[in-house]
Amino acid sequence: MSLLMFTSRKHFLISQKFDLEKQLLNKTRMLSDMQQYAANISDGSVSIFDMTNVPSSMFGRTMMYMNYSHNMALQNAQMNFTAMQPILAQQTANMDAQSQAMYMQWVQQNLYKQERERIAKIEANMLNAQEKELTLEKEKIEAQLKMVEAELESVKEAEKKGIEQFAPKYVG
Repeated sequence: MSLLMFTSRKHFLISQKFDLEKQLLNKTRMLSDMQQYAANISDGSVSIFDMTNVPSSMFGRTMMYMNYSHNMALQNAQMNFTAMQPILAQQTANMDAQSQAMYMQWVQQNLYKQERERIAKIEANMLNAQEKELTLEKEKIEAQLKMVEAELESVKEAEKKGIEQFAPKYVG
């Protein structure tokens, strides 16, 4: 009877080990995909080249980031530019029209760039938090896997001893 229990437990542990290895593989893949995504957007913008190199699991997030970062940067840069108008008017009072236009365009571009960098930092902070969470989950799964493997080895050993106990002994 105990031999049957060992066999049943062994099969359960093998199944559990397989499930944990699958979970570990998925967490590792998610972590890798997230790190590749982070590398692709690290400069604060997303190019066509970045889109071709992003893992398929992160394609939707990349598209969302690309649209969100552009729209928010544009909106916030425009608000900041509008708020700066009195100061800019004083700074450009002695310039000709062409120089004023070039200066205003330069200011708008810099405000947009600053906003893209700010949004990239926000995304980087979110990615860091998610990476820490995934790493903790991965470590937890690895610990569970080690425990299952250790129990599996002891069950196999106990099963082997049980088989030896019931094996016929010939006296010669």
